[in-house]
Amino acid sequence: MILIEDNKAEQEKTPASGKEKVGKVLHYIATAVGIVLCVVLLPIVIVNMTLVIKSYVYPDKVPTFMGYAPLIVQSGSMEPAIGLDDLIITKEVPEEKLAVGDVVAYLAKAEGPIVTHRITAITVEAGEAAYTMQGDANNTPDEDPVKYSQVVGKYIGGITDGGQLAMFMKEPIGMVIFVGIPLALFLLYDGLRRHFYKKKEKAEQEAELAALRAAAASTPPPEAPDAPDVQ
Repeated sequence: MILIEDNKAEQEKTPASGKEKVGKVLHYIATAVGIVLCVVLLPIVIVNMTLVIKSYVYPDKVPTFMGYAPLIVQSGSMEPAIGLDDLIITKEVPEEKLAVGDVVAYLAKAEGPIVTHRITAITVEAGEAAYTMQGDANNTPDEDPVKYSQVVGKYIGGITDGGQLAMFMKEPIGMVIFVGIPLALFLLYDGLRRHFYKKKEKAEQEAELAALRAAAASTPPPEAPDAPDVQ
């Protein structure tokens, strides 16, 4: 009889153990998803929102994030180094860091357009540096010299054909996909994390309470004292 009861007890524990394992697996999956969202999607949301806000607050300036500006190439004047529809990144640099051979993005006029060409010569006009710019695919330099105040940043890298994706991100549907959905997924992850944490905490409390009840039930009652002898 004792052996049968022990086997029955072990069988009753098996489903609970299986549920616990499933809960742990789901918790690990939720944690992994949360890490991916934080590491990959959250920075994209922050950068995108910063650029959008700056473009509205400072409409006469090129929006940047910590000195970096993403730009979309709309001509083939810098081919083959930089192609049409490429997404390039420029970085703000001090004037003394610019040299002949650097590729620089600059404002051709007060309100644009932004041109990305290579510095071919540096001269001094009225005590101020003037940069002669020319596209790699062009036969002649740009018409007017460029002053440092016109410089947006120095080219540091880019993504081939990445401009099409960047343009899509500026559209309403793109904002939903790259801002709304990541934010919704992050909130979903946070809700699942809280749910599993509370569920685990409740299970631990119930297990602790059950252990206390079992300990109390297994403790024998105190024996009554012997009656004194009457003479």
